[in-house]
Amino acid sequence: MNQSRFEFEDHDNNDNDEGVPSRSATFARSAKMSIRTRALVFSTFFGSCLAIGLLLVSVTTNHWIRAYPKRINSTEAKGDVNFGLFYGSQYLNVGVGERCHPMEVYSFIRTEHGDNSFWLWLITTLGTGLGLLACAVAAIAAVLKSASAAKKGGTMVLLLASNISAACAQVVAFVAWLVQFYQYLIHNVLLTEHQQQHWTSTGLANLGYSFYLVIISTIVVLINITILLYAKRREHRDRHRLEPLSKDKNQAAIMLY
Repeated sequence: MNQSRFEFEDHDNNDNDEGVPSRSATFARSAKMSIRTRALVFSTFFGSCLAIGLLLVSVTTNHWIRAYPKRINSTEAKGDVNFGLFYGSQYLNVGVGERCHPMEVYSFIRTEHGDNSFWLWLITTLGTGLGLLACAVAAIAAVLKSASAAKKGGTMVLLLASNISAACAQVVAFVAWLVQFYQYLIHNVLLTEHQQQHWTSTGLANLGYSFYLVIISTIVVLINITILLYAKRREHRDRHRLEPLSKDKNQAAIMLY
């Protein structure tokens, strides 16, 4: 009886001749991520870096709004207005040469459109900034998660939370700017003094490429979230696939004992 018991213990600690993994080997394998899962997680690092680049370009360029104002009762006068999140410029030509009028978007919005427009601008700015920060956290978490073979749930939770936060922040940002545009800026992107000189921009403004970069960045982050959910599902499926092997071993142990 003792001899058979020792033989079973030795058999349990090593793979048998038929290639069935031992309980310790099964446990060790289930406690580690597969190479493919780690590769999927690491791919989100590149997505986060791309999203960061898109947001940086969006914030640092002055093309959230593009308008071509005109002067009433004048065919020669033409204008070109560019708005960023923080700075903008107005190029107005009455027919004797183009004049540039630099401007601060914060001051313009608060002066020309009031507090409601200012709050929309603030929400857009904060949403874009928080999206940028969340993407940076997601990039770091992707490296940490893919560098370790251990299945640590905390890092995956941080990775998913940061990507979801980035997506939500960017959605809030571009929705707030859309409301800003259709409620205020599509009707006027000019200073009061220029309106008094019979310039108008009503219906002549468009959303610029800087704004669309935020939408593209949001799509990239949503792709990251999809990849992470697939990787998490694959990890869960692999773990359950290995569990029946361990259960069969335990049943065999009870019968032999």
